[in-house]
Amino acid sequence: MLSNVSLPSYWVLFFRILAATLGGYIVAALFSVAALSLPLDIMMSLRIGMMGSFIIWAGVATWSFITPSLVRLWGAIGLAACGLLLVVSYGIH
Repeated sequence: MLSNVSLPSYWVLFFRILAATLGGYIVAALFSVAALSLPLDIMMSLRIGMMGSFIIWAGVATWSFITPSLVRLWGAIGLAACGLLLVVSYGIH
């Protein structure tokens, strides 16, 4: 499948940096918005969203350089973004 396709090393590094910055930002921003649908006080939901988004962004940035497969990396970022979009759209309630 795609595992036989080899990119030059500078493109691999570029896509990993893009996943760490842009992908981490997207997932963290969606988490902070999804935290507003928690059945808590609005201020507590805001705090959970803010603190959680920093942890998630750091986790995605770290994981983007640890995982060996770019396809798995972008697939996980896309899956997390789609799941968080569902929570943002429909809420937890």
